[in-house]
Amino acid sequence: MPAALQLYEVGRPYTTVAHHADHGSANRMHADGLPQKLGFRGAFVLGLATYGNMTRSLVGQFGEEWLGKAVIEIKFLKPVCEGETLRVETKPIAGREQERAYEVTAYNESNRGEVAAVMQTWKPTPFPTVDAHATMKPNEWEGPVTQRRTWDTMVIEKPYRSLRYTPTMEHNQHWIRILNDDLPLYRTGEHPPLHPTQVLRNVQMGSTNQYIGDNAVHGGTRAVIHEMLRVGDPLDVLTVPMKKWEKKGNHWVTLYAAVRTGGRVCAEIYHTQIFKLRGAEAVLGVGKSA
Repeated sequence: MPAALQLYEVGRPYTTVAHHADHGSANRMHADGLPQKLGFRGAFVLGLATYGNMTRSLVGQFGEEWLGKAVIEIKFLKPVCEGETLRVETKPIAGREQERAYEVTAYNESNRGEVAAVMQTWKPTPFPTVDAHATMKPNEWEGPVTQRRTWDTMVIEKPYRSLRYTPTMEHNQHWIRILNDDLPLYRTGEHPPLHPTQVLRNVQMGSTNQYIGDNAVHGGTRAVIHEMLRVGDPLDVLTVPMKKWEKKGNHWVTLYAAVRTGGRVCAEIYHTQIFKLRGAEAVLGVGKSA
């Protein structure tokens, strides 16, 4: 067994260093300045990068079996900043062995060992059917993205325009580099499995394909993986805001994304985030959005 696979056996904790994703986002919470002015210790590492760092034991143990069919729920509890050390523990959930159920916890060793994120994953029987939102038609339009994401512009149950692209080996190499991911299957062959971070990132790409958003914080994600995606698969992503609400001055939204290839829904992503932080617009000098 390769050394990388031995290192990431389920039940064996591992450590990794968190890094900024350098993903070209307009979200100012991923750059120094705004986070500190809002009282945080530094710029946030992308939540999906933390998620990617938490998948290593599952992929090391189960490989394409887990990448191809699983339900995943992750909650981001505390921010992670550049250069901080995460200790990741992956443990089976007692009594749910038939579901292949595991809980993954990321502890921030650089911040007193606090729990930064918790993830559960399982393979239920019967497996969830595709959400009815996947049948909705996108509202297509052409041209560059110029409209800001605000309470008023984001209409619940109104789909965004389509996002269409073909992930390349460069997408995998990007996450391999950011996450220091040494598992070999993301590099093997002409069409290796798409890195799980890139799979879940499709919902964020669908959002930035519609609106400009300058502050946001990822709260959690539920994903239903029906079929494994590979480098070279032509993807068609449908994104729909499912619900929005206000809590303690923050504006929240849950976005749904159906990721298709060849007409098949391969992944469904339910992405919950604060899309306007209390006090952020005053710091940025932006007018009220609601």
